Amino acid sequence: MNFYEWRGKDLLLNIHVQTRAKENAITELHGVRLKLRINVPPVDNKANRHIINYLANEFSVKQSDIELISGLRHRDKQMRIKQPTQLPDCFNSLSDGT
Repeated sequence: MNFYEWRGKDLLLNIHVQTRAKENAITELHGVRLKLRINVPPVDNKANRHIINYLANEFSVKQSDIELISGLRHRDKQMRIKQPTQLPDCFNSLSDGT
């Protein structure tokens, strides 16, 4: 199992979220999930909105192209990114290690 899977031109990401971090960053693998640190608390859906905004910037897509598939109220989430136009710099190095 990998932290990502291609479904046609869409990318499914399995992520583990750490909230209240000092800065926003994709850091490492957490088991079979990509660890994402964000600097907002998990209150009133702020974290999920922040994750969508962050991933949209990292993958150069609109926020409406990011879908939360599972994990609405959990640290472990699955996200769909519709037709990403770029991959973050760390993406290839992390996928080589899995």
